[in-house]
Amino acid sequence: MKQIRLYLLITLGAFLALFIVGTFLDLQINTALYSNRNTFGLVVSVIGTTPGYGMFAIMGGGFLSLFLKKEEYKTWMRVLFMVAVLGCLGASTYFAGREFFGPNGFYWAAKSFWGYFISFPCMVCFTYLGYRLMRNVDNKNLWILLLVAIAAFALALTGGVTLFKVIFHRPRYRTIEYTPVPYYAWYERCSNYKNYIEMYSLTSEEFKSFPSGHAAASMGVPLIAIFLPLVDEKYRKYRLPLFIGGLVFSLLVMFSRLLVGAHFLSDVSMGAMLATICMLIGSEVLRALKKFNL
Repeated sequence: MKQIRLYLLITLGAFLALFIVGTFLDLQINTALYSNRNTFGLVVSVIGTTPGYGMFAIMGGGFLSLFLKKEEYKTWMRVLFMVAVLGCLGASTYFAGREFFGPNGFYWAAKSFWGYFISFPCMVCFTYLGYRLMRNVDNKNLWILLLVAIAAFALALTGGVTLFKVIFHRPRYRTIEYTPVPYYAWYERCSNYKNYIEMYSLTSEEFKSFPSGHAAASMGVPLIAIFLPLVDEKYRKYRLPLFIGGLVFSLLVMFSRLLVGAHFLSDVSMGAMLATICMLIGSEVLRALKKFNL
């Protein structure tokens, strides 16, 4: 448990440092990096969220493994497990699917519905991966781990990211680059955003810069890696390399969001911090429950 806490605290400290840098240099950094419709940036932005949201599907695969253990759980619990499987698969398909052809991806309104057809088979594969990872786990409290992980991740993405977006309505860099909308620091609430929407024929999506949902979602990859030993001890020796690899992946996604002008440095670092904080809280909950060998 001390090792998990250490990883999370170091990660949190690193993103806090980036957040402080962004507070003072957001505009200068984006001005230097911005590349309109940059192919690399768009591809990483779109594809990069798929493994992040796939974490929901992996956790759904864990519930599937519990559902199939007929002799160990009562019928009503198995029904709840299947509801969790479908909920995780549906949520991951929805969140990943809307990124492909929406305003933050390969913007093609006429094809936006097809994003869900692309994401669904991907999420089915992630669900199967979760099932394979957890099908032989004997810990009777695995469902507690899965519920805590889902709650922490959902809290970061909805309770954290969405709430801040609704409060601040920060304009994206791409918006201030091509319209007369002025720059707002993350702490400056854009209360008159509706006027800008009407004046310049914009969508509300252009005022959801702070914090970054992509960054929060991508952090699911390194954060879930450090919890794998709680599923099976054989993963303990892979914890650090998996965590570092996942962190590199997340940083690439965050960089891509700066590159295409969708976010500022303070946006992506705050999104990453929210995910890390929620996972830290989740780890402390698991420690308090004393159901796992932490």
